[in-house]
Amino acid sequence: MALNLSNISIIEKNKLTSDGAWLVLLEIQIAKDLIIRIVRNTEDIVWNGYTWVAFPFELDEIKETSQGELPQIPVRVSNISRSIQQYIEQANGGVGATVMLRVVHSQHLDIAAADIEETFTVQQVSSDSMWVTFSLGGDMPTMLRFPFRRVLKDYCPFTYKGIECGAQSHQETCNKTLGDCRERGNAARFGGEPSIPQGGIYASNR
Repeated sequence: MALNLSNISIIEKNKLTSDGAWLVLLEIQIAKDLIIRIVRNTEDIVWNGYTWVAFPFELDEIKETSQGELPQIPVRVSNISRSIQQYIEQANGGVGATVMLRVVHSQHLDIAAADIEETFTVQQVSSDSMWVTFSLGGDMPTMLRFPFRRVLKDYCPFTYKGIECGAQSHQETCNKTLGDCRERGNAARFGGEPSIPQGGIYASNR
């Protein structure tokens, strides 16, 4: 699994002490209109416009074979309440479902881009009284969002007054253009790239 951390997250990682924690998010799209979003945490969180429900799950070690097959990644989700199993039964077993694994930092939930994001496909599903186990297929590079962010000529992707933006203006809103950023005295932290040719879109790891 590739590790690509944002500058903010690298700072958090290098701190001797921190009030926050790294949170693992699991999004299981069982059907087009049936998506489970859970977080390995003691309480629910809101990230990227969705509520992620605190729910017990575990990531096991990656299993590799000597035949050169893609590794299997077992993910065990608590089945004590039977709620996950009911969803799986509604989707005829859940095989073929898409699973997205993300890692975010609890102190920076205003940042829309996850620090780690990987996409997998469910190959097998099994369950007992304790766990529903999803065997995830190997990482699918064609579906991995990399680089993490598009960079536009006159559009800033940062959350206004968020960590990456850092604006101190008394104005409550911003239309995310360089002009608005200059009016707020924050052009040095503008997230777009004015040097891009007109109409151009670039990809960035920032």
